[in-house]
Amino acid sequence: MSELGTRLKEARIAKGYSIEDLQEVTKIQKRYLAGIEEGNYSMMPGPFYARAFIKQYAEAVGLQSDELFEQYKSELPVPARDESGALIAPPTPSRRETFAKHSSNRTGEIMPKVIVALFIVVILAVVVFFYSNLDTNDPIEEGTENEGGVQYEEAAEEQTPAEPAKEPAKEEPAKEPVEKEPAKPKASLDVKGSKGETTTYAWTGPAKRELVIKASGGPSWVQAMGPDQKDLIPARTMAKNDAENIDVTGLSKISIRLGATPNVVLTLNGEPVKYTQDFLTQNIVIQFKDVE
Repeated sequence: MSELGTRLKEARIAKGYSIEDLQEVTKIQKRYLAGIEEGNYSMMPGPFYARAFIKQYAEAVGLQSDELFEQYKSELPVPARDESGALIAPPTPSRRETFAKHSSNRTGEIMPKVIVALFIVVILAVVVFFYSNLDTNDPIEEGTENEGGVQYEEAAEEQTPAEPAKEPAKEEPAKEPVEKEPAKPKASLDVKGSKGETTTYAWTGPAKRELVIKASGGPSWVQAMGPDQKDLIPARTMAKNDAENIDVTGLSKISIRLGATPNVVLTLNGEPVKYTQDFLTQNIVIQFKDVE
């Protein structure tokens, strides 16, 4: 056990906290808390997150994290350059993006051929129309020759066309009343309160809902748990542009732990979840209530 781990453990015991109590306060898994006390940082996502966990541990048991970092800096893990995001390779394009790109390329190849074919069809239509008009415009003989060879003009008898019989007016069927669709329930997301690094939101809206977590600004450590503390997303580091879709229909609440909050965008049914605090590491708790 390291000196830093011993100091933190003594402060925890003095507070009367068990490992389980500290897990509830910090939202850090107890295996990571035990690793901090034992000085075992290799089991954690990386040095950056290990330092963040130590800071939360110290603040939860009433110790000054800055003083501890200065006093035990030789024991603390040093963040690697990779965790800044500079050397992380871009994510592999998804199947949907690859298909969309392939489809756009095929469309670009086909469109010129389609335009040429349409142009040929228009020319053929004009030619057919022109020759059909020539056939109908042939000269008509104005007279016929009788048996004596004398030509005379046949007077056309003017006939008054009979007026067509009027059809009885049809009765229009009665229009059935159109039923209006019921208005869709409106959704709202309000902040209930903040305590330390934890912000609690209250969601009121449709029963069917989906939460999207996307690391759009850079890599971030993320974990999501349901109301029974069961992992919906196990603790892991999300690469830049990586995303997780969680169906939270039927859940009473969800707890989200973010290691680099500015890098992560949360949306619930397409609506963004706005952060109210500037902490690098935050806990986001969303409580759900369905609209009848």
